[in-house]
Amino acid sequence: MEPHVMELQEKHPWSADHHRSGTLSARGDCTWAAPCPRPAAWSVQVSSAGGDSWWAACTEHAAASPVLSPETAP
Repeated sequence: MEPHVMELQEKHPWSADHHRSGTLSARGDCTWAAPCPRPAAWSVQVSSAGGDSWWAACTEHAAASPVLSPETAP
C-alpha cells in the first residue's frame, strides 16, 4: 500500500460502538466529507499512513467514494 493511499479495512452499518465516545462519528454525523448535514449510514475503518481510524459515512458519500465503495469505482 502506498503511504498516502487510504484502504478500506471494515464497513458496517453505522453503530456508535465503533466510534470514540463524544465524537461526531459516535453521535451519528457523517464525518467522511465533513461538514455534511446527512446522518451516518456506515461505520468504516480505513488504514492510511497515519494508522487505522474509524469514520462515519452517509449513504451518498459512501457510494461516491472509491475507498468506501471500490466495487463502483471506475
